Order: sequence, then structure tokens, then C-alpha cells
Amino acid sequence: MAGVTSLLFAGTLLPLPVPVVGATSHICLTPVLALLVGVRRVVWPTFFVLLLQAVFFAHGGITTLGVNFLTLGLLGPLTTVGVWALLQRLGVDGSLRVALACGVGGLSVYVADAAVLAVALSEVTAPATTFGAVLIGFAPVQIPLAVLEAFASIGIVRLLATRRPDLLPNSLRGLRTVSAPAASAMLLLLVVGLSGCAYEGIDGTVFGATAEEAGRPPTGSIVDLSHGEVGLAMSILILFGVGFVAGRTWERVLGGGRDAPPR
Repeated sequence: MAGVTSLLFAGTLLPLPVPVVGATSHICLTPVLALLVGVRRVVWPTFFVLLLQAVFFAHGGITTLGVNFLTLGLLGPLTTVGVWALLQRLGVDGSLRVALACGVGGLSVYVADAAVLAVALSEVTAPATTFGAVLIGFAPVQIPLAVLEAFASIGIVRLLATRRPDLLPNSLRGLRTVSAPAASAMLLLLVVGLSGCAYEGIDGTVFGATAEEAGRPPTGSIVDLSHGEVGLAMSILILFGVGFVAGRTWERVLGGGRDAPPR
């Protein structure tokens, strides 16, 4: 759980650029983590990570913490587990099942975000119009990143299956080797994550523009440590350690048991 919390913190904070669009976003990681440890165990790490990112990195927000947690920490994982179960009934291969479930789970987070924003601005604009506009704004960035998340999820599961199969539920222990596409995707994830800061974040661009058009501009951040390379690096290291401690604490609170693997 310490590793889950720290991985979630780092993965959802790294800006991943989509050069054709000229914008950045991030993968969700809660889909694959839900398959690894269960939906219930993803709840606290997601809330803790979103709180730290909102306060110290102006990523998300305090007033939207509840709905951000709902979409990233609950709806995305539940969608992933549901798709996983459906594909298992259809007899889909293990690797492909992981990829499809996690890719669809990641996309579902942003579909839910669009729906929430449409409802929030329903007093000033038609919900269907807002929902469609936000989806169109998200699609060019989030669809490629959903593909990347699918390959990254395969890489994470296969790496654990090879190195630490005892950490996996039985349904995921059959993936023993890291394929070339998965390894390449993981390398791409690292490279673009370290080079994406020059692009503008898609969350702020889409949500900010939509809210301003509706006369509801977002407010400024309380504290923002994301500026300056040294400050950003130190903040990530410190908060990564805090995430590790929080994850271990959460595991002890739960008593060390394991959720039943998704079926």
C-alpha cells in the first residue's frame, strides 16, 4: 500500500505531453491499482494524493476534492473492475483484458469529469452542450493517454508477476514476461513525463475555458510548489516519502488482509 500511494502520487502528478495537440495531461493509475489491491484499498491513497496535490501543486482543488476523489478513486476503479469481469466472462486473454479494462477505466474518469462539469454549469449552459464540448476538448489528449495507460498497466502487472507474484491476486499471476511493447510504453511514459512541462495542462485548459465561458472562472491556488525545478524536485521527493508513510499506515489500519481478487 505504501508503494501504491507513492506510485499514484508520482504518476498522476507527472505531465505527459501529446505533441500533436500541444497539451499535457496524466494517466490515472487507479484502474490498474484497483485490479492489484481491490477498489476498497484504493480509496484512501487517492484521497490523500489528491489532497496533497491540491494544496501544494495547484493540481485539482480543495472545493472540488470530493468530486475529484469520486471520479478518480471510485468511478474509474469500479468501471475497470466491471469491464474486467465482463471481458473475463467473454474469455478475453489476460494481457488484452488488463489493457482494455485499464484503458476504459482511465477514460471513464474523464467522461465522469465532463458529466460533473455539465451538471455544475447547468444553470448557465445546457448540460448536453457543456458535456459534448468538454468531451471534444478531452478526446485528442485522453484517448492517446488511455492507450498509453493500457500498455503501462500491462507493464506494471507483468513486472510484478515476474518479480513479486506473491503481491498479485491469482487472476493476474499468469502474466510472466514483460513484452517489448509494454517495456517500450513504460520507457515512453518516463521520457515524455520528464519533458512535458512546456505544454499547457489539458485539465486547466478545458475546465478553465468552459467555466469562464459560463461566467464561473476557477479561483487561484492557495500554495503552489510546482514552479522552479529545484523546488519541484524537492517537493516531489518529500511528498513521495509522505505518501509512502501514509500507505503503510493505511495498510496497518486495514489489518494486512487482502481483498478478494476481481473475478
